[in-house]
Amino acid sequence: MLAAVILGNRLNDDGSPSQIMKYRMRLALEVYKRLSPQVVILSGGIANAKAGISEAEVMYGFLSGCGVPQSLLVAESKSLSTKQNAEFSLPLAQKLGADALVVCTSPEHMYRSYLNPQKLFAKQAKGSGISLYFCSSLSDVDSLCRQLAER
Repeated sequence: MLAAVILGNRLNDDGSPSQIMKYRMRLALEVYKRLSPQVVILSGGIANAKAGISEAEVMYGFLSGCGVPQSLLVAESKSLSTKQNAEFSLPLAQKLGADALVVCTSPEHMYRSYLNPQKLFAKQAKGSGISLYFCSSLSDVDSLCRQLAER
């Protein structure tokens, strides 16, 4: 089963999504429309106490408001870092029956050396039987359409 996880990003003080988070949510919507994952994990806790809401809740509101069925959305609202995104989301995906996971983030997140999502998710996924795919742009979605069609 194909699952997707959207990595959160610190909210603004008023609880609104940052520009980076808006990008990730729009990308996740495209992943949903084009790849049809059976579950979409929304990964992000309350990294900004002033916001008073978790990143997962904000993503839930956006995606359900855009027509993603609420039954497909699963909130993971404990993680406060990329490392915790991997630590909490991968076991959840495995528990839900996923054998493939599309990790949705933003370009600048993919290429940083500290807390790199590719390295952290690969480390966490080792031995799990889950195939990982990373998505940080619309061209990545195009590529994943081809890759996953061959699966």
